[in-house]
Amino acid sequence: MDRSPVDRILEEWNAVTKQARRPDSPPSRSTVRGGLAGAGLAGASLVVLAVVVAVVWLGRGNGPAGDVGGQPSASPSAITTPVPTPSASPSPTALATPSPTPAPTPTPVPTAAPTTGPCHASNLAARITMWEGAAGSRIAHVEVTSNAPTPCTMRALDRPQLVDGKGSVLIDGTNPAASATLTIAPGGVLKTLVRASNYCGPNPVAPTSVAFVLAGNAGRLVATPVSPTDATVPPCNGDPGSAGSIDMQPWAP
Repeated sequence: MDRSPVDRILEEWNAVTKQARRPDSPPSRSTVRGGLAGAGLAGASLVVLAVVVAVVWLGRGNGPAGDVGGQPSASPSAITTPVPTPSASPSPTALATPSPTPAPTPTPVPTAAPTTGPCHASNLAARITMWEGAAGSRIAHVEVTSNAPTPCTMRALDRPQLVDGKGSVLIDGTNPAASATLTIAPGGVLKTLVRASNYCGPNPVAPTSVAFVLAGNAGRLVATPVSPTDATVPPCNGDPGSAGSIDMQPWAP
């Protein structure tokens, strides 16, 4: 077992004191002062020894060597530095997917209704489908087709005429006093009957046909004859040169 520093110091001190020798004769008076000096030196040595023992004692009490002759002091407890516990990362908040903004419903733009105007003779095609006779008169079956790009209007009654191949008027009708109005669509067809009576003029130039003078300066519509050689005219029932007559039924689908 290791000896403490104090024990070693005491042992060394004992060894020194054992080797010290006493004088053979008691000191004389003249050497009293020297003896006092020697005694003073021995006392100083004891004081120094006491100081050394005290220092060693205090050093052992504060140091790891422990108290003299006692149990070594316990080692200071290790200071435990708390390790911070990492906080759990917050779960990412799911971003709400924005609902798709519905596309705005386009406001329907009202389509302007096409202006319906009177039919012009250039946008109509008329033709005689047949002739028939009754009580000295001739009756033509006529139909008209619209070639206009948009609907147009026609008067139900127009001014009819009997014409020859040169376009000369053989019998002229009268303008109706009043008439209803019909709307004919593109490609639409209207029909009528035209009756001519008492033609007492010269022989006509073939082909003869009927024509319609449209109201409102819309022109004159001449029907295509049955054949290029058709010279149909009503018989003369009066004096030579007397006036004839012509009229029509209202146009109808």
